[in-house]
Amino acid sequence: MLFEALHYARARLGGEPNPHGHLTELVGIWARHRRQRQAWAGHLARARALCLAAAEATPPQARRTALVYGGGILNDVPLGQLSTLFRRVVLADMAFLPHTVRTAKALGNVTLAHVDLTGVLSAPPLAELSEACALAPDLTLGQADADFAYSANVLSQLPLAPLQALGRRSPAPDLEQFSACAASLVRAHLAALAALPCPACLVADILERGLAGGEVRYEDDLLFGVDPALPGETWIWRLAPRGEAHPEFDIERQVLGVGDAHASRPDAEGDSHV
Repeated sequence: MLFEALHYARARLGGEPNPHGHLTELVGIWARHRRQRQAWAGHLARARALCLAAAEATPPQARRTALVYGGGILNDVPLGQLSTLFRRVVLADMAFLPHTVRTAKALGNVTLAHVDLTGVLSAPPLAELSEACALAPDLTLGQADADFAYSANVLSQLPLAPLQALGRRSPAPDLEQFSACAASLVRAHLAALAALPCPACLVADILERGLAGGEVRYEDDLLFGVDPALPGETWIWRLAPRGEAHPEFDIERQVLGVGDAHASRPDAEGDSHV
């Protein structure tokens, strides 16, 4: 806890904002990664490799700007390689850890953009729930020369802070309505990726399982019922052994990796759900 507090303090002294708890969350992820570095290694290596392969597939003459959504901590972002491949890299997140800031400055062609990727939290004033569900984020970030994009394991996290903020305004939230809004925000991010005029790599955790003695004791859909309907590869992320996040269960997540979110699965019709 002391290391986390010091890391948080360093980030705040460096000017990082924390209006909706994003910096607190990043520090928590940083600390858990320190404790679970070996367990996370395979997952993070696959995410970085998928991103790099997709980036390298872009034509050499079309490597101007790369956009990274969720680049606040860099665990699953091959930033050094991206900065070599592209003239410029833009990391978009609500907050950035000190290591990310230092790395960006050292590389020289990396820009940090404090961005609400949902558009809900930055809406003045904060949108009501029905309005939040209808928002369509623009993921170009104003970069007309974007030639590659990477959504770095943020899809399942995007609805959480907006729903918490909206929930504080409602004394008796309608859970069914909140779930529908969360699903809308997930679909909006997927649609925004598909609308980009460049390849858009996607890595997203889609399912969480709690295990005891090797048996599944619970299973949660992290995308609120939305099926991305994208061809790709899946793997298991050993998120937390028993005692790390839950007193009784080992927790793992199923991760989806997609080279380009423009491609639809052949058997998908429209917006399907699981």
